[in-house]
Amino acid sequence: MSARKPTFDSQLDLYQALMRRESQAYDYIYDQILGSFCQWVYQRNGTQKDAEDAFQRGLLNFFLNLETGKYQFQASAKITSVVFDYCKKIWLNELASSRFQTRATLPTFYDAADDTDLQNDLERSEVVDRVKVAMQQLKEDCRRLLHWFYVDELPLREIADKLGMKESSTKQKRFDCAEKLKKQYVAP
Repeated sequence: MSARKPTFDSQLDLYQALMRRESQAYDYIYDQILGSFCQWVYQRNGTQKDAEDAFQRGLLNFFLNLETGKYQFQASAKITSVVFDYCKKIWLNELASSRFQTRATLPTFYDAADDTDLQNDLERSEVVDRVKVAMQQLKEDCRRLLHWFYVDELPLREIADKLGMKESSTKQKRFDCAEKLKKQYVAP
């Protein structure tokens, strides 16, 4: 029996499912965006690992903004497009960082002056500090898993081997740990 892919009748239904933290809404976001985002990153000198990392961080930023109310439903905006933009900004910022200066050149179409999120750089560093505090409140196994995935950038397959779990179980555990992290996160 194959698993049925989740669908939503409207953007409002998807938004409400995300607000209720329904796993099928998260699955839908993954199914709709990850493949095309990976292709987008590959075309901009990125690797699979780069794409997955930028995707996860962009998704986390979106979910944090959703949880804190910084992102509000807009009938005219397709949620998957909004999430794609969050992920895209992560990758473009990564390309602009010194870590990638010798490996890749910044695309000529990127104009940092037009990036409305530049004003959020200070806020973003404050968010990082709050995430660190929230991480310390998690159990050791969740801290380790999230650290391996987001900081060490290990693929889920390798994390699953370290934990002695199936990759699909590890993916669910990472999701559950990220949910716990969001609950511990204290918004400004």
